[in-house]
Amino acid sequence: MSYDHASRLAQHEMKEAVCRSFQFKRPGSSAYWFNLMWIPGKLILTGDGCDMTLTHHHACSSFDAAIKWASSSEMDYLLRTAKQQQEYDAHATLQEIIRWANEPVIEALNGGTDEHYVPITEDGKKRYRTVRTPRRDGLRHLCQDYRRAIAAGTQDEFLEDPKAVDPRRIVRLKPNRYRPILWEVDHDPHRFWDFDPCWDRWLSLWKDTVGADWHSGSNYNTPVMVATHEGRWRIKDALERLLDEPGPMAPQCMCALDVECVYRWSWSQEYQIEAIRFACSKIIAAGLVDMEVEVP
Repeated sequence: MSYDHASRLAQHEMKEAVCRSFQFKRPGSSAYWFNLMWIPGKLILTGDGCDMTLTHHHACSSFDAAIKWASSSEMDYLLRTAKQQQEYDAHATLQEIIRWANEPVIEALNGGTDEHYVPITEDGKKRYRTVRTPRRDGLRHLCQDYRRAIAAGTQDEFLEDPKAVDPRRIVRLKPNRYRPILWEVDHDPHRFWDFDPCWDRWLSLWKDTVGADWHSGSNYNTPVMVATHEGRWRIKDALERLLDEPGPMAPQCMCALDVECVYRWSWSQEYQIEAIRFACSKIIAAGLVDMEVEVP
């Protein structure tokens, strides 16, 4: 021990600290046992797979206040109080990307929605509520109208052919209609096929994964796969491998911030908070806490 440290500790006296500790375990088993200990300013969880400290010098200033505070607080708040960090969730990130890619396709098939805000009064305060009204501008509505026209015998007067405007129908352009080259080499799918704009997001994912090495002379992993169930599953599988670890190989939609990585609390973190809440509820049920105490 250095002289400076020794001089700071030389006058210290020992006395028993104020604390309360409780053990929780299954009778005859040591699996998942844990202790919850209170000391002024902290609740400390230790045990089998447990090691977490909640620090709040005001709420945990007394035993009664600490137990009452922890038993009634939200999990997210308690985890942040314990200085925990959320973990990257590759599966949830993948689902968010798929939702983003499917959004315009679903709108093209089922129609979009209009949003407007309606003023309401709650608890004497004026607020606004979002009202979403479905539009009848999808392929599904066009098909319904066309079937009604056939039943009425007026299909010849129908202005649009549902098959011709079906966004799932991708037409190969004839050579004399090929569009100008947009990239250095001819691997822009829009040069050779007429895609509905609703597929642009899926095409972006295709380029980032199975279509990265595609060129116009290849018949393997062609961009038309985005309009098939099997093709989208193959793109999804490739994305799953790409997203295992966030990094420089992230899809373009994430680089452009259209979709962000999803971070969530881990199973272990949530379990430990549940253990603290469980312990607090048992301590309260045993009548060991003055519930009239106000949490600072």
